[in-house]
Amino acid sequence: MVLVILRFIVIALALWLFIRADRSVSYGRRGFLFVQVGFLLLLFASFMEIVKIANNPGWSASGRFGPSVHVVEMVSGLAGGVLLLSGLWLWLPSIRTMGEVQEKLDRTKADLEEHFLARTSELEEEVGRRCRAETEGRISEERRRILFENSPVGISHGYIGGRFVERNMAYARMLGYDSPEEMARVQALEGDTFSHVVDSEDVALIVERARTEEFVQGLVVRMRRRDDVLRWIRLDMAMARDRHGKNYYFYAFALDVTERKEHADGLDRARRRLKKILDTLPVGVFVVDRETRTLIGANPMALRMSGYTHDELVGMPCRGILCGDGSSCPVFEGEGGTCVDENWLTTRDGGRLPVFKNMVATKVDGRESLVVSLLDISEQKRLEDLREDVNRIVVHDLKAPVIGVINVCRYLLMEEESMDAELREMLQAIELQAEKALRMIGLSLDLYKIEIGTYAYEPEPIDLMEVVRLVRDNLAATAEERGLAVEVLLDGLPDAGEELPVPANALLLETMVANLLLNALEAAPRGGAVSVRAERGDPVALTIGNSGAVPVELRGSFFDKYATGGKKGGTGLGTYSARLAASAMGGNIGLSVSDEEDTTSVRVTLPGA
Repeated sequence: MVLVILRFIVIALALWLFIRADRSVSYGRRGFLFVQVGFLLLLFASFMEIVKIANNPGWSASGRFGPSVHVVEMVSGLAGGVLLLSGLWLWLPSIRTMGEVQEKLDRTKADLEEHFLARTSELEEEVGRRCRAETEGRISEERRRILFENSPVGISHGYIGGRFVERNMAYARMLGYDSPEEMARVQALEGDTFSHVVDSEDVALIVERARTEEFVQGLVVRMRRRDDVLRWIRLDMAMARDRHGKNYYFYAFALDVTERKEHADGLDRARRRLKKILDTLPVGVFVVDRETRTLIGANPMALRMSGYTHDELVGMPCRGILCGDGSSCPVFEGEGGTCVDENWLTTRDGGRLPVFKNMVATKVDGRESLVVSLLDISEQKRLEDLREDVNRIVVHDLKAPVIGVINVCRYLLMEEESMDAELREMLQAIELQAEKALRMIGLSLDLYKIEIGTYAYEPEPIDLMEVVRLVRDNLAATAEERGLAVEVLLDGLPDAGEELPVPANALLLETMVANLLLNALEAAPRGGAVSVRAERGDPVALTIGNSGAVPVELRGSFFDKYATGGKKGGTGLGTYSARLAASAMGGNIGLSVSDEEDTTSVRVTLPGA
């Protein structure tokens, strides 16, 4: 009996535990339910067994229920056992599944916790980033506002085609308003945000380009100030686009370029005037690119002189056309930025046109260039050739009668042995002067050759002191007539007949000394002093001085051709020919004037022997 009761309690306790665990079972619920029903039937079978053992009179008094209790006990126990075993068969595998599920749940939970922590960290970082971005945005907005309000350049921004346009102080002041608010009020009364733009075509152009272009640069329009003064304003615009790629917002930067535009217009007018001048100049003007050394332009006269068309000329190398003699270019060879000389222009047909060339390095349209001006001197060359021919003819025609005079004098001196001494002296003087005239005729041609640079100088040893003495004796009559005495010194001492050899041309040296001494005699006041001082050395120096200072206005051009101080019969050729002679012999000549002492000195230096 005790064991049956104990079994009953154990079965009841097991049933109670399974009922308590029912809510936590999610897998194998059918088997779990069979287990519960099986325990319940076993509990009922145990109860019936207890009842049978207890021999309850109520159950067995009539004997009617005795077999029934036994049958019920047997059926309940058998059914409970079957259900319990079936339930355990169905439910026990789910326990392992539940373990696996629980393990997965644990892993999932761990993953979720890790993801939650990572996401939380990301959210914290995102929140921090957004806070920083918001802070930076506020700072950027503040900076933008400061730059916008204090910018020296006019700025406006707003929606394209909209009425809201904000402008800064510089923009308002540029158009004569005291503040952007004042400008906005005026435009609000007029009902037009573009009322300050003069031309409606410009307004349409601004709106159109703002809608279709991402950036607009260098758009120059006319705007009207509040005082009705018109100004030229340059607009540079940048547009913002929406998510559909359409421009909806603009930023515009405005700069007053009135003075710059007026200056540019003035330059353009000057450029057009210069082009007209160049097109009408009687001088050929070529423009050469210094980097490529090719021609990049020419005026109409240059095209006529060269025979090329503009298209043919552009791109051609300059040396073959502008440097006909093949000489090196002083500009390209680094000798300077200018060049002035005579040269040849090679024409299209291969001819050579003599020109006077002036070349200047400069910038043309921002490019390092050479501007080469060529003056046609073919007519001057023809006249010079004609002059040289005339000189040769004149020299030839003059030589013949002079040679005739010399020959007559020599014949008379040879034939008339009993001739009077005075007459013989006169004939000798005539012969001497005729020979001098013959040399002077030859000298005139030499001086011309020196002028044009074709003289061939062949020096020979000449006694300078002998030349000085000869010239002094020849001009003695002139000195005596003017009451002048010529003092000759060598190294500061009076002339004692010593020699002073120098390499020179006898005729050029005598002519130079004669012209300078004659000039001193004619310039010195009556009764004044004239001196000729020679000094040995290398170079040899010869100084001819006289009383009286050269007038101030004549000093700068003293050695120029035809320069004269108003002397009676003066031609202004004496000092000029002296300078030519000194230069031809490799020497130098200079003027020295002392107003305090009232004296003039001409110093000539020649190479020493």
